[in-house]
Amino acid sequence: MKKLLFFAPFIIATFVLPCLVSAQTPQPNTLDAAVARAEEARKKAADFEGPSYFPGEWEAAEAQYAGAGNAKTPAAYNTAADAFDSVFGLTIPLYAQAREDEIMALRNSLVAAGVRAFFPDIFALADKTALSAQEQYKAQDYYTAKSTAAQALLMYQIMNNAHNALLVQREIKGREFEAYDADNFKLAGEILNDAMAAYQAGNYSMAQENANEALIRYNLVLSVGWATYAEIRFSMAETERKAALDIKANIAVRDLFTEADSIYKTSVDFYESQQYEEASKQFINSETMFVTASALASEKRYNAAEAIKEAHEKVEKSNETARQAEILIKGRSK
Repeated sequence: MKKLLFFAPFIIATFVLPCLVSAQTPQPNTLDAAVARAEEARKKAADFEGPSYFPGEWEAAEAQYAGAGNAKTPAAYNTAADAFDSVFGLTIPLYAQAREDEIMALRNSLVAAGVRAFFPDIFALADKTALSAQEQYKAQDYYTAKSTAAQALLMYQIMNNAHNALLVQREIKGREFEAYDADNFKLAGEILNDAMAAYQAGNYSMAQENANEALIRYNLVLSVGWATYAEIRFSMAETERKAALDIKANIAVRDLFTEADSIYKTSVDFYESQQYEEASKQFINSETMFVTASALASEKRYNAAEAIKEAHEKVEKSNETARQAEILIKGRSK
């Protein structure tokens, strides 16, 4: 997409020259007309953020405007109007560039995230709107351009929220969290569809409202899902911890059990602070380690039992050998 609003060589021709021309045009010679001109110039400079971009020049113009109020002459108000026109001439290229930068930053991030490929038709519509703003600025139709640029930005913002909502929806489905808050999950999908319909109908404020609500509801479903899932993993880790203690894994494989128990306690801290996603991950880790500790403790107990059994068998065999030897010796002595 080509540059949306301005190129540096174009700024002088578009903004500076018109201001110079306006300074040479006949000025109102009646008080009412001069007051009206000054008020219009003041409003225009303010509407395009002149006080923010050039506070010193704005204060000077305001002082002239206040002085005109005291003098109450056409010349004084015309001087104030010229000052506000000067502020506007300085401001408008900066204001337009700022809007361009704002639009392009969001647009570039959406392209990088694959949103243009996801919403090709409505993305093209937003691009068309942004280019319309460019043409309106070139035609010095500044208020219309301002409104069109704001609309273009809003259109990109809607797509951003809709795309984020779809990403959360995909995560919910991938983790099978839908059942944990089925009503909100269904409603979020319906609202997101309404957002897209409103966008295509040109009702961008409604589209933005619906896209925001859909994203909020999907995030709520995801939060409920993580909270419920964390509770499940908490219970499972707790069960495996108890089983490991029952089999004396804390003694048989002390180091492994201690590490698992440390992770388990950290998981509980995450859970109690409502950091459910991280709690779930840590509960799974501790659960796995408790199971391993139990298995190793069982193996040690089995090996120990086998060793004792083997020792008993050796003793019995030794005793039997001794008995046989005693019998043999007694037989010979007879």
